[in-house]
Amino acid sequence: MKDKTTSDAERKLTASMLKRTYALLRIPSYPIFMLCMLFQGMAISISAPFLAVYFTEELGVSAGTFGIFTAVTLLSGVALSMFIAKRSDAGLNRRRLMVICMIFNAIAFAGYIFIHDFYPLLVYMTVFTAVGAPAMPQLFASAREAVNASRSPDHAYANSTLRSMFSLGFISGPLAGAALLSRFGFQGVFLSTTLIFLVNALLVFSFVRPPAANRQSHKPRQQPVRLHRDARVLVPFLILTLLYAGHWANNLNISLFIVNTLGGSTQNVASVASICALLEIPFMFMLGLMSAKYSNKLLMGWGMVLGGMYYALVLGAGELWQLMAGQVLLAFFVAVISAIGISYIQDLLPDLPGYASTLYTNATTIGRLTGSLAGGAAAQWLGYRHSYLLCLLLIGGSLGLLLWPRRSPDAKIKETLAS
Repeated sequence: MKDKTTSDAERKLTASMLKRTYALLRIPSYPIFMLCMLFQGMAISISAPFLAVYFTEELGVSAGTFGIFTAVTLLSGVALSMFIAKRSDAGLNRRRLMVICMIFNAIAFAGYIFIHDFYPLLVYMTVFTAVGAPAMPQLFASAREAVNASRSPDHAYANSTLRSMFSLGFISGPLAGAALLSRFGFQGVFLSTTLIFLVNALLVFSFVRPPAANRQSHKPRQQPVRLHRDARVLVPFLILTLLYAGHWANNLNISLFIVNTLGGSTQNVASVASICALLEIPFMFMLGLMSAKYSNKLLMGWGMVLGGMYYALVLGAGELWQLMAGQVLLAFFVAVISAIGISYIQDLLPDLPGYASTLYTNATTIGRLTGSLAGGAAAQWLGYRHSYLLCLLLIGGSLGLLLWPRRSPDAKIKETLAS
């Protein structure tokens, strides 16, 4: 009887997922956005795992210098993305913007093929990756507008689907990159990345059209908020920044913890990473389904709790199997901040999808840099195991911010008038 009940529940869940996915696929341009996200993940992950090796072995720079290169090129896109985001919501042609940004991403990676000196490459990549940075948030924003135009309320499931496509590309990319590296060397890796970005630009240019509702609507748009003055938006931005900082501190230290503390091998590192990556995608779909019943804030809270449990598990882990089992907790946490996190901010600014999506992307970028730097320092001072105290501290801070009661600007105005 129990097995039959479980089987019925699984069938209903599968049927619901298929129905909602089919509804998304019927939204004009949405299948193209999904394909672009898949290619975007592949393009980034084909090259990313091998860049450190390229810089240290081919260009002859130190690992620390490569870290500076990464920080400068990432941060160069943050300010420009915010500048462009405000204008994209004020009527800038989003399709044209995505095409331009994807072409600049292609030009950026083509630089690796022709420039083989560190400092000219640093200047070149800083400029071109900055212009290409808005491509991802604008993809999310365009997809949000398409879902809005279809009058579907399924925003969280739509974001989960897009993010799962990116993850699928990110999982398959390193395998393709390794094959290209062994067959064609680094030039083959960078050329493939360049071509994928160009294919994405061609897809958007050829098949993406602005939603009819956007072309016909003359409703005045909400003015962009001032991030530092509006706690309603600033606090979620800080929450996601802290969560991504903890996540990237874990990414930096987990392989070294496995090898140097638990006595594992590089194959063990790959196994642990693969388990988490494979679990993330079904969790993202599951969270998309759960979003119809539970609020994004509640799902974020669940993700934080399970993420904290994972960090606590690592602190006490003495065997490799404990880490492998803990990847279930980590995968759920990563799925929450990846798939629900962007909906959490977008729902606060429904009329500013470009600005909201860019806030999310910039939070991930700043969190990545902060977590990498702080995680490295914590590992050096406290050791690999106790560096996870930092991750717990970041989770605790983000959970405190999530539970902190905030009033909207309208509520503050009403309270002022009443007094």
